[in-house]
Amino acid sequence: MKLKNRIFLISVIAISFVACLKPKPIKLKQAPYSSKIVVNGEANTENTFSFQVSRSIPIMIANDSSGYLLQNASVIVKEGDSLIGPAIYQGGYYRLNYKPKAGKSYTVDVAAGAYTPATAEFSMPKAIVTTTSYIDSIGLDNDGFKVGQITLSLTDEPGVKNYYRLLIQYYNAGILTWTPYNFTSNDILFLNNEKLNDGSYLFSDRTFAGKTKVLVFTVPEGLAMGTPKFEISIKCFSEDYFNYLRQTDTYNQDGNGLSNDPIILKTNVINGLGMVGGVCNSRDTIY
Repeated sequence: MKLKNRIFLISVIAISFVACLKPKPIKLKQAPYSSKIVVNGEANTENTFSFQVSRSIPIMIANDSSGYLLQNASVIVKEGDSLIGPAIYQGGYYRLNYKPKAGKSYTVDVAAGAYTPATAEFSMPKAIVTTTSYIDSIGLDNDGFKVGQITLSLTDEPGVKNYYRLLIQYYNAGILTWTPYNFTSNDILFLNNEKLNDGSYLFSDRTFAGKTKVLVFTVPEGLAMGTPKFEISIKCFSEDYFNYLRQTDTYNQDGNGLSNDPIILKTNVINGLGMVGGVCNSRDTIY
């Protein structure tokens, strides 16, 4: 074979090989998507009702110019079988001037345009039984400074799976600021239990179900400046809402959508999406 013919043949083979390696676009045919009503909120015994009502969008499609909030929805709240009233849209949320009660059950019926009506159903935990105390001196540390002590007693309701969120804050009267207390504890509730971004801890009643749990925290001198000194907040909620909070907190701490994969969240909304959690809150301020 002559050299020119050999070179030509090699060139043809090389071009064909490269053409085979060239990536080809693949068009995916997506199934028809039906947008749903999304209802989110935390019904807290300390606060009046507040819900965010929005619409779902396909995961591969960015939000359009119309936004995702539904501002003209009908949002009706019931306590058991009794009508509490309609929630009114204000500043991105549907609000109702009524505080949920411990131990009660609620439904939130939402209708908006052509969307399938949705209903959120949830129950409030019973009131939390807690006591707190503070001693400004229980001894001296290695440097000769006084060490104080905060004691929290929590009585768990028997026969019910309860979940809790604890936050301890100290106050600086000079700059008028509350700051989460970064305490250390060898209690099983906090071992291998990562602190959340707001300084709080989530835990279940698994190790003290139906009993009284006593937690003790040492406090260095001068931590709190002025009065009040400390605020101890403990929230109680259901297993479904606990799992939802665990998912969202982990998602936020691991990248908040910038570096992590999408997740499928728990929902208690019938014919829709989202979560409305019932929360009983016990808060004590130490002066």
